[in-house]
Amino acid sequence: MAPPVYDTISVRSLEFQGRHGATADERKTLRRFQLDIDVHGNFAAAVASDRLDEAVDYYALCALALELGTGRTFHLIEALAGAIVGAVVARWPGVGVTVEVRKLNPPCPGNPACSAVRLHRPPLS
Repeated sequence: MAPPVYDTISVRSLEFQGRHGATADERKTLRRFQLDIDVHGNFAAAVASDRLDEAVDYYALCALALELGTGRTFHLIEALAGAIVGAVVARWPGVGVTVEVRKLNPPCPGNPACSAVRLHRPPLS
């Protein structure tokens, strides 16, 4: 049996401001976030047809992620990443998704550039 074909559509370094954080103080002010999204699947139909309606539209992908990142508040970036993964799979059933959410300049000892979480869900066979 041949392994499945997985093509990838990627969005890199999508930036937004949101009120996400474990503490009430963090959620009082806007903080900067950045995310990467990879959508995995077999995109042969889009390759052959050259039609947007057969593809994962990266404009719609960005809009979906920004809506969740700016329109809701999460205590954990894990929950934000999970909401994005769930929304992508609901919009494009059968695809796999990898989402990395980075909180830029988090309030942590040592002044890290970011803290991040990466969630991966494989495509459905």
